Amino acid sequence: MGSTYTDNGGIEKIGLGEQAGAWGTTTNNNFDIIDRLTNGVGSITLSGTTTTLTTSDGSLSEGMYKVLVLAGSPSDTNTITISPNNADKLYFVKNGTSETATFTQGSGANVSIAAGKGAIIFADGAGSGAAVTDLTALFVNSQAVDGAVIGGTTPAA
Repeated sequence: MGSTYTDNGGIEKIGLGEQAGAWGTTTNNNFDIIDRLTNGVGSITLSGTTTTLTTSDGSLSEGMYKVLVLAGSPSDTNTITISPNNADKLYFVKNGTSETATFTQGSGANVSIAAGKGAIIFADGAGSGAAVTDLTALFVNSQAVDGAVIGGTTPAA
């Protein structure tokens, strides 16, 4: 059986009996991929109005970063397509550009992040109908502490 790849991270699963004497290179590459998937912070330079954020099987790619810091000078709203459309993705995004960045993965919902703002987004990997959700927008504000003075001498209302 030949090598296969994990659905979401593109980590190579070495086939039984393959890569005798050379498996260490693949294993080390896989550890680099795992590190990027769990802790990686990558700067993505945007230009024009479209960008593809790709996760490539078996090799380090921009789509594997956990945190995306958007930079560059897009000419207008930049639509960032998450590829492939069948991979679940969770990203922490900081839009450091002067334009809105819109994340899409398929024909489902998209997420737009305004210039200078950030969000936690989830791409569902549902193929051609994939959707992206802004998880940050789902946080319930009513659970926040309102009107509290931290370190104050009187209790907040």
